[in-house]
Amino acid sequence: MEMAGGNWGKVLKVNLIDGRSEEITIEERLYRDFLGGSGLAAKLFFDNKGWEVDPLSPENPFMIMLGPLSGLVLPGVSRLSICARSPLTKIWGESCMGGHFAPQLKGTGYDGIIVTGASEKPVYLMVTEKGAEIRDASHLWGKDTYETEDILKKEAGSKLAQVICIGPAGENLVKYACVMNDKGSTSGRGGMGAVMGSKKLKAVVALGKLKPPVADEEGLKQIRKRLNEAIKYSLVAESLRSFGSNVHMTYGMAIGDVPVKNWREAMWDDGPEKLGGTAVAKTILQKNRSCYGCSVGCKRITRVESGPFAASLGPGPEYEAAVSLGTLQRMSNLEANNKANELCDRYGMDVISTGSTIAYATEAYESGILTDNETGGIKLGWNQPETLIDLIKKIAFREGVGDILAEGTRAISERYGGKEFAIHVKGLECPMHDPRALWGMALTYATSIRGACHCSDTNLYADMGLLDHKDMGLKRSWPFKTEGKAIQTIAGQTKCVLANSALICEFMLASICGGMQEMVDMLNPVTGFDYTIEELTKVGERIWYIKRALGNLCGATREDDRVPRRILEPHIEGDTSNLTTILYPMNMTMGPTGRLLAKIGSEKLMNVVRKVENKFLFPNLYKVMKTTGKLFGLSGNKKRKVPFDKMIEEYYRLRDIDDKGRPSRERLESLGLGDVADTLFSGPLA
Repeated sequence: MEMAGGNWGKVLKVNLIDGRSEEITIEERLYRDFLGGSGLAAKLFFDNKGWEVDPLSPENPFMIMLGPLSGLVLPGVSRLSICARSPLTKIWGESCMGGHFAPQLKGTGYDGIIVTGASEKPVYLMVTEKGAEIRDASHLWGKDTYETEDILKKEAGSKLAQVICIGPAGENLVKYACVMNDKGSTSGRGGMGAVMGSKKLKAVVALGKLKPPVADEEGLKQIRKRLNEAIKYSLVAESLRSFGSNVHMTYGMAIGDVPVKNWREAMWDDGPEKLGGTAVAKTILQKNRSCYGCSVGCKRITRVESGPFAASLGPGPEYEAAVSLGTLQRMSNLEANNKANELCDRYGMDVISTGSTIAYATEAYESGILTDNETGGIKLGWNQPETLIDLIKKIAFREGVGDILAEGTRAISERYGGKEFAIHVKGLECPMHDPRALWGMALTYATSIRGACHCSDTNLYADMGLLDHKDMGLKRSWPFKTEGKAIQTIAGQTKCVLANSALICEFMLASICGGMQEMVDMLNPVTGFDYTIEELTKVGERIWYIKRALGNLCGATREDDRVPRRILEPHIEGDTSNLTTILYPMNMTMGPTGRLLAKIGSEKLMNVVRKVENKFLFPNLYKVMKTTGKLFGLSGNKKRKVPFDKMIEEYYRLRDIDDKGRPSRERLESLGLGDVADTLFSGPLA
């Protein structure tokens, strides 16, 4: 059949019970209305009533979905989305991944794979242009993700073959087990690895040479040139290239955005000085690495040669790992942090949920809620690197106290107590960004479909001054103002659901393509759909609302849109007197400066800026910002409470959400989701 560019028009469905596979035809209108990725997955999940099945049952569909941009040689689009009902949250789950797998899967001639059923023995899928072959994986069961990837690439007989797989955590149904690719690219959140494990599906191997269709090759060539030129002069991209996402530790600590000691403290000098991106660059960093087709190279490749935390050459800790397995434990041992990150990658565990659960357990032990009976005699405490490493191993294999911690923060707190310091939303542990520093993050966590998620909208970047929504007719909303926060959140959610459906890396939104026009310019040459900004915005709204409805059908209500009080109220420990807000106006200059450099077109001048940024600015930024806050009284969230209720009520009004947390029938029908409305208003929340 004739199909719009960027898509093959078919998805491969594999049943692990009877071993049969079939090609499912996807109509062009579904691509136009839902793009692909998690957007198309949400539509297919709805059509198959995925909310009716248990997350770890054979019937839960495990969906590996590509977007129209997947597989193209463009920066930030070598991505895929893995979707299923989450075993951690019990609601709609999705998690994106970069690396090199998506282009190979696209090369097989499919826009995704849907796996149903469960095998009696461990298996893996070998996917080529001829379809899927189910192969025995008994020899792989028990091996970590690095070992599994190496073995399967050899068995595939091609260096081009790519692998996504689970480690022991997924096999043992750890509720926050993740799916790994490329020894460090992670589909991290929501326990998608446990869904794979429940199906006895160890891995999927993709090997394909087909080139996806493109509607306008010349148009694609032009947008590729434009994006790569923008990256060359982007100060944000340059900071990611030099220090990875952990560059944020340097200034995040100064504004109070980096949680310390299970969110009890805000400012801890050891964080940026010993765990930050500049510290990594000076000590254990070996080289950079990029995802397929991307020139940024934000990944850190590290090595620790010897000692108790020796680690082989491989992906080092990015920001979320540096914090969740570092400052959140009030631990500043970089080598231990690097080892903890490596073990999470090898075992296949989400670093955010792992670190958050361990921090909760430490405080619960400190409070007497968990005792030696539960811990097996392990004395939990802050700044205990050896204990951290031991707990990660125990969680992955569900040994001793690890069997308790493998259930996640919400489940443990409901069983033992300590809900007031169990930091999650809808069962998904909060990422490492503090709403007391950036008020928009409170709305971000509360209204994210899958639970607490910093990637569900662009508030993180908007509240830091890196991105605005002027292209959607909106004014800037300052970090400590409620005015405009709700509409800013909605605009950011629209952009992010589009990014997760197209599929575009969120770092691209922060650095070079955060506007709707850029998305239109990327999609139109590929798909041939000729979207306008208004049309693409409506696509984003449609995707968001069907996902919200799926959450409702899984049982989520308005009561679940709540953020833990601890992260909305003043810090209970530490000195916050030197916190500063100077980051916002400083960051506002980064985009315009980069655009000015690009307009001038002087690479020599850009090289000077790079040297200043890398050798002087970021290595000293934390101290400078801290001193600024002290001298000029710019303290940002000292003794501030986040006015969450005011912001969420405005959000509900603008989103047309009723008192049960459902979108109105009128709003759904206006987006062509009448069937969703019919189901929702006769479902569990009727």
